[in-house]
Amino acid sequence: MKNKMIAGAIAIVLLFAALLFWYLAPSDVSIVSIEAPEELSIGQLSGLLINMQNNASEDVNVTINVKNAFVDEKGVSLKGSILMVEENFSWLQLNVTEKPQKEVRLKPGSNRISAELGYQVPGTQKVEVEVYRQGKLADSRTIEINILKPTIEVLLQSYKGINGTNEVHSVYGYLQLKGKGYAPGVAVNISVINELTNTTVKTVTRGYSLRESYSSQPFVVWEYRNSTYDPVTGAKTTIQTETYAPIVVIELAKDEPSTEKYVMSPIVVKGKIGDRYKVVVTARWVDQVVSSEMRIPH
Repeated sequence: MKNKMIAGAIAIVLLFAALLFWYLAPSDVSIVSIEAPEELSIGQLSGLLINMQNNASEDVNVTINVKNAFVDEKGVSLKGSILMVEENFSWLQLNVTEKPQKEVRLKPGSNRISAELGYQVPGTQKVEVEVYRQGKLADSRTIEINILKPTIEVLLQSYKGINGTNEVHSVYGYLQLKGKGYAPGVAVNISVINELTNTTVKTVTRGYSLRESYSSQPFVVWEYRNSTYDPVTGAKTTIQTETYAPIVVIELAKDEPSTEKYVMSPIVVKGKIGDRYKVVVTARWVDQVVSSEMRIPH
């Protein structure tokens, strides 16, 4: 009985030693370097280049985990990743899945693997690359990327017209993007305040997304398409018209207000000559809050 216990203890020690040797033994696979741009714009897709070395004399299967490759507009790191492997001087894309880890076959010598990166929020993002072989962490590297943050601005313009004996004050608004990238999910609040009573008459909140190619965007755009057909050939001609409408229309009546509804504008206020109003437009995006105001009448 005693001999069996001794033999069992020796077996456990040998097994533990073997596991420890396997765990501590250097791997044939290593990350030589990882390369990525120092700066990216919000919404810009780019690549992370992973240079790897396989010192074995044959092909080796490894599992690669790229952490924080994609971050959504809420700042949540997505689990999925897109990897491509260089083979015969061309890039082959691996199957796109939501799993963070992907199996890759490495040939003896140098291997290059590319992972796509994309971020919807500004700030410093840390990307970590882990390589596993047979369930054991073979190597890991990290790199930091600065995601540039553009700035938003609100611009207001006014126009005064006459409808019969009534004054019609129109306020046009524009959301402007300065810097590279784009700004998704900008919340814009438009409010009209009666300055005589210091009360909010009407308010509305709308959502916008700004892209670099459209650096200045009107708050209200109506699109209309008109198609005509040639009666002989049947050829179709389509004309698209865009109307930039005011965000606020304030009608100041001398006597009675008009019956005009000004349906293109999200806020319509009908008052009397002598009333005084203030239009306040506030835009919020990430940690930015910008505001602009205009008094009616001037």
